[in-house]
Amino acid sequence: MKNNRSIQLDPQFIKEHQVSKASPEAGSLFWKLWQSCTDIADEVIKTPFIQGIKEGTLDPVVYGGFNVSDAYYCFHGASDYLGAANRATDPTLKAFLMKKYNSYDSYNKTFPKKWHIKDANGVVPTDACKEYSAFESNTAATEDPIYSLIVMLPCEYLWAWLGKELSPPSKGNLYAPWITGNNYPDGAYAMGNFISYFQNKYPGSLDTDKAMELYRAAMNYELENFKSATE
Repeated sequence: MKNNRSIQLDPQFIKEHQVSKASPEAGSLFWKLWQSCTDIADEVIKTPFIQGIKEGTLDPVVYGGFNVSDAYYCFHGASDYLGAANRATDPTLKAFLMKKYNSYDSYNKTFPKKWHIKDANGVVPTDACKEYSAFESNTAATEDPIYSLIVMLPCEYLWAWLGKELSPPSKGNLYAPWITGNNYPDGAYAMGNFISYFQNKYPGSLDTDKAMELYRAAMNYELENFKSATE
């Protein structure tokens, strides 16, 4: 089952906004951003948390603690992307941001029953998670909405990449659903293809140096967040 923490793009959305879920072209900004941060991705996969997921040896209490801390990020993320969507003028950009809001909103509704958490007020996040959330909130509130999509990409594609790298899970691995549930790059690819379209439609509206800076910052926050789970 696909992880509903990630963006959910149904066939109607793909048809209405004419976006492709195919891998973006080589040389696109999507791949330039990712390739500039493969050093961080390699560090992520070496973290005790991800290695524990891979081997099925991660302490379930640590896994639970990570998810509870992550709830803080996701509760705030929903309002962040809703705010960015409300400021977006391009209809497809607005739709992507609303889709991300809907994905988080849907995921957040599972917390009361699954983890007995109602909202972010009851969560004591790790410092890394809290700082990542603040970074995302600041980007959504102060930067052009296209940069919220840039900041979203590391979460979307890194987790999909991890799912692919860890697949197939070993037989009996307790964390097999995490691995297989994240092994879906379609949403990240569609976002990458849209970013290329946006660059062509609005020349000069996306500063690639700023995009690189924000993307790398988000990747570093992802790394620190995974590291903090076992520290």
